[in-house]
Amino acid sequence: MNIEHFLHKHTLSFIQEGNEQIFCEGCEKIISGPCYGCGHCYFFLHYECARLPKQIEHFFHPCPLVLKLYSYTCNACFMQGSGFSYRCVICHFNMHVECVLQPQISSENDQGLIQHFTHWHPLTLLNKKLEEDRKVFCAICEKLCSDSDYGCLLCNFFLHNSCMTTIPRKINHFFHLCPLILLTYPSYVCGGCEQSRSGLTYSCGKCRFKLDVKCGLLPTVESKGADMIQHFTHPHPLALRENKEAGIEVRVGCRCRACGEDCLDSAFACSRSCDFFLHTSCAELPKEIHHPFHLLHPLNLTFLLPQQHGRDCSACSQPLDTFLLAYRCYRCDFYLHKDCAQFTPSFRYGNSLHALTLCDKRPSPFKCNVCGKKADKSFLRCVLCGFNIHLFCQPTAPKTIRHKCHIDSLTLTKSPLEFELNSSEDADNLDDEFYCDACEEKRDKEDPVYYCSECKFIAEVGCVISELVPSFIPSVDLNAVSRRVISKDEENFAMLDNEIAELSAKSKHLMEESEPLKVEIEPLNIKLGQLQARLQEIEAEITQITKKIDNLEVKRFLGMYQPKRSMKENMYSTKASTSGGQGAEPS
Repeated sequence: MNIEHFLHKHTLSFIQEGNEQIFCEGCEKIISGPCYGCGHCYFFLHYECARLPKQIEHFFHPCPLVLKLYSYTCNACFMQGSGFSYRCVICHFNMHVECVLQPQISSENDQGLIQHFTHWHPLTLLNKKLEEDRKVFCAICEKLCSDSDYGCLLCNFFLHNSCMTTIPRKINHFFHLCPLILLTYPSYVCGGCEQSRSGLTYSCGKCRFKLDVKCGLLPTVESKGADMIQHFTHPHPLALRENKEAGIEVRVGCRCRACGEDCLDSAFACSRSCDFFLHTSCAELPKEIHHPFHLLHPLNLTFLLPQQHGRDCSACSQPLDTFLLAYRCYRCDFYLHKDCAQFTPSFRYGNSLHALTLCDKRPSPFKCNVCGKKADKSFLRCVLCGFNIHLFCQPTAPKTIRHKCHIDSLTLTKSPLEFELNSSEDADNLDDEFYCDACEEKRDKEDPVYYCSECKFIAEVGCVISELVPSFIPSVDLNAVSRRVISKDEENFAMLDNEIAELSAKSKHLMEESEPLKVEIEPLNIKLGQLQARLQEIEAEITQITKKIDNLEVKRFLGMYQPKRSMKENMYSTKASTSGGQGAEPS
C-alpha cells in the first residue's frame, strides 16, 4: 500500500521488511520492520513514523506545532535533536517527538500531580521532607518554596502555587511592540537587563526578542513603592535611586528627561548604562491624554524623532527641546510641551467661540490683539485661533482691587510711574530695571501695574491675578474661584465636544480594525502584482504565437496553391509540345 507523505515529493512505497542498512529519516534509527520508502531518493520512514500527525496542539506551546525535518535544540528537554521535530515556525520553538508524546494529565490527580504550561513534565506537590533536605526556589519569583508548592524533581524546577496561578502566558510590554509569549529556551540574553539566562522567557519569535520573567513582569509606575519598574518612555528597566545612594548616583547634571531639571531628590534611572533619568513625579505623567487644544485626536507622551527636530510647541510657539519628552499627535503636526499640556481653556472673551487659556509668567513671542503690545506675561490666549489679550486689556478687568500683598487698595495704573524716572528721557531707556514690590522680581516697565499712591507700592498684574480671575467669565470651575454659568452656547459647545469625542473614539476603533486588514492585504497586493506581471507575459507570448500562426497559415496557403499552379502549367506545356509534334509529322 503506497502513501503520499507531506515531507517528501515522491510517492512512498510500502516495504514489508527493512534491513540494517536502512535508516529512518524521522527518528534516525535502523529500520528492521515494515516501512515506507522512496527508492529514487533513498528516503525511508518507519511505519509508525510515517503515521505521525502533520500538526498537533500541545499544552506546552500556545501555537500549533507542525512536523518538520530539522536540526534543532528541544525547547522542552534542552537536548540537541535532528530528524523529526514538532516545530512552531513563528516562535522558533521545537520539541522532540518523544517529548511531545510524554504522558499528560488533564487535572490534579490523587498523587498531587498537575500539568502547567511552564514545564513539560507534570508537577508534584512538595512535601516537608524535601524542604528539610534542601532549599528550592521558585522559577518565577526566585523566592524560597514551601511544602504547599509544586515542582519537578527530575528537572529541579519549582513553582509557588500563587505564582503558578497568576503568571500570564502572554503579555504586552513597554520594551517591545509585539506581544510576548511565555516559553522556555536553553539559553538567551534578556533584552531588558542584558543578562544571560536559561529557562522561562517572554519571547517574540518574529523579532527574536526575549525578556526574562523578572523583566517581563516588572511593575509600572502605578505600583507604588516599587524599586524597579518598566516605563513606556525607555526600553530598559528603571531602578529607583535615592540622592545618597551609590552606584548610579542621582546628582547635579542628571537631568530629568521630562522636565529638564536636575534630579536632586529620588528619581528613576536606567539600570543599564543609559544616561536616562526621570523624577518619580514625572514618571507618573500619563502616556496618553485628550486635550482641549487638540480635540480631534489623543496626544501621546514621546520623544521627537530625528525628522521632527526643530518643531515648535503648538501652544506657546517656543522650540521643543529634543532632549525632553513632549506630547504629540501621531496623525497631525501638533505638539505640546509637558508644561503647556497642563494649561486648560478656562475663560471667555466677549462673544468669542473659543475659551481662552491663562498663560501666567511664561515668556512668549505673541502680541496682544487689543493693544498691539507684546503679551509676555499674564495674558489670555486661544490656542485654536491664535487670539491673545492682556489681563488688563480685558474690558471686565477691575480698576481697583484689594489684595493680601498690600494693606491698601491698589489701582490699575500705567507704567512706568513718574517717581521711578529720574528724568523724562529715562522712560525710553531700555537699560533701566523696574521691580515688582510684591514678588521683588523684575517687571516689564511698559505693562500697567496695580499701584498704591500713598505707599508707592507697585504690584505687577501676575502677582494679583487671584483678584482678577473672578472678574472674567469662566467656562469651567477654576479651583472653586467662581461657579460656572451654563449658557445655551456652552451647552452647544459641550454637545459638539461630545460628538467629536465619540467620532474620535470610533475613528480610533476603525483604525485598529484596519491595521490587521492592511497586513493581510499587503501579501495579496504582492501576489496580485506577480499575477498581473505573469498575465502580461502570457498575453505577450500569446500575441507572438498568434503572429507565428498567421505566418504559418499564409505559408500553408501558398504551399497548397503553388503545387496546383505548377501542375496546371506542366499540363499546358505537355499538351503544347504534343500538338506541336503532331503537326510536324506530315511535313
